[in-house]
Amino acid sequence: MITLINKHAAIILIETLQNQVVDAWPLINRAQVPIYLDTSPVKWTNFRSLLNLLEESRDTLPALEFIKLIQNSALKFAEYVHSHIDGEAKSLSVLVEQIPVRSISVNTTTDKVSIELAIPIEDESLFLAELYLLAVTHFYLKANQPNLDEPIQYHLKFPQAAELNKLQANSRTPQFLGQNQTAVFYRTTLEFETFNQRYKKEELSYSQQVLSALEGYIGRENLTIEQFGEIVGVSERTIQRHLKSEGMTFRKIKESLNVAFAKRVMIQRDASISDVSEHLGYADTSQFIRAFKKSENITPYQWLKGMRSE
Repeated sequence: MITLINKHAAIILIETLQNQVVDAWPLINRAQVPIYLDTSPVKWTNFRSLLNLLEESRDTLPALEFIKLIQNSALKFAEYVHSHIDGEAKSLSVLVEQIPVRSISVNTTTDKVSIELAIPIEDESLFLAELYLLAVTHFYLKANQPNLDEPIQYHLKFPQAAELNKLQANSRTPQFLGQNQTAVFYRTTLEFETFNQRYKKEELSYSQQVLSALEGYIGRENLTIEQFGEIVGVSERTIQRHLKSEGMTFRKIKESLNVAFAKRVMIQRDASISDVSEHLGYADTSQFIRAFKKSENITPYQWLKGMRSE
């Protein structure tokens, strides 16, 4: 599975980081986060690159400043989802579709409510993923219920206390490591229309996951499948195997995104065919024209002429 998150999470994290660091661009570039997402039509971005940026930030910022970065960026993203994403009564079913979780479950006992996140990450990145996604979830609940009390405890699946100790997070809220599920707990004053509910994500096909994760890089970086695999944390062979099972290849997905990008910039920015070809990383204009014609059955010039005559 390729983990995806609404692109505004990355946009907001970058903006928040730039307010805390004099020059954030070296960190952003090392993390390989797609840039200029705010001017792109893409909806999703790769969650791994966002985690990479959090890791770069953790290694750069003092502990308390890093905690502030997570809290501020999570708060602004949660408020964005609450304000801009339509959904029934702004329930957790809205949030589950915007963040990289398989499901969010609400479980109630006589004295407390737990909100459990099924996060599809099992490696060292899990620690930062849990911190960020728990913060987003809490602030999203807070946006729905302004009178919500602070959490009474957290559960993290990540087992190593050393990572938490580095952040010097002396919290009054108990934090338990090595648990079965990532969760945040509240007293039963938490209001939900339905308790003991599970909100499950509608999964994209693997081809759609690759397309969504790759789209933000098109026109900015000419990624090979090997480079793409390193960014999303999946081996080249695994990507090829999953795509093959759906009758698709990485090259076909990339070519379709290249053509869509070319159409958009030729119309919106009046870009020339040669400029588009160079921008997309083709060896020469003729190679781009052949790829475009193979996809659309006409040349870029013919397509552009047809669009301008309408």
